[in-house]
Amino acid sequence: MRKLMLIIISLFVIFSFSYSAVNKSELESKVKTILKGAQILGIEESPIKGLYIVFIKKGNREGALMITEDGKYIIAGNLIDISNPSQPESVIRRIGEEKGYIKPPKAQKKVDMSKIDLTNTPRFGQKNAPEIIVYFDPTCPFCKRELATLKELTDEGKVAVYMKYFIVHGKNAREKAEKAECIREAYGKEAYWDYLLKNKEPKKAPKCNMEKIKKRIERDEKEAKELGIRGTPTWIINGNMHVGYVGKSAMEKIIDKEKSNKVKK
Repeated sequence: MRKLMLIIISLFVIFSFSYSAVNKSELESKVKTILKGAQILGIEESPIKGLYIVFIKKGNREGALMITEDGKYIIAGNLIDISNPSQPESVIRRIGEEKGYIKPPKAQKKVDMSKIDLTNTPRFGQKNAPEIIVYFDPTCPFCKRELATLKELTDEGKVAVYMKYFIVHGKNAREKAEKAECIREAYGKEAYWDYLLKNKEPKKAPKCNMEKIKKRIERDEKEAKELGIRGTPTWIINGNMHVGYVGKSAMEKIIDKEKSNKVKK
């Protein structure tokens, strides 16, 4: 009886693996039929049962799409993991980077660090951690996501971050930046992060030297323009500029590559 059970289990395992291989091969064939000339880099299971991620390359462009197990439906778009609401993550990017289909984004350009004034710039993180300078608008949704990543990495001791402002969304954004700085000066970093990431304000309104805060924000904006920054978030590590939200896994890879270097002050 025991021997018979072992044989049944063995056959089940064999057929399971065979089905998986055949299924992926059929999916690959269907994608190639639809996207003529596309190279299939790989097909990986997504966290959603019956949904697969197909990593493709056509010409010089790489990308990904999703396809149902029966091959009837293709979904073009992203798959976002919101199990941590303050830190949503692209499932496609995460799996793509883990499997080597997607490479971390390259730096946009080299920055002259002597043009960056870190005087009185808020810094969060351990003393000897690799340092990042981030220019952000507090009302920019992608900035909020990148700031959540940076906070998580600073809490884990993997990075230190200098916070600089580049206002791109007008009066309301400027007022929020000024209030955020006032909250930080009056109540410290946790209150500051709560306001930026959760829009949570202290029970008692802080009192600050607003003229001094406004001048520092204006300095950051002028500096950003001189560096050629046009959008947010933009962040710099070891003189290498990165533009746009990249997410935690990509940022960790970039930090690991640059971790032996320090921001020049």
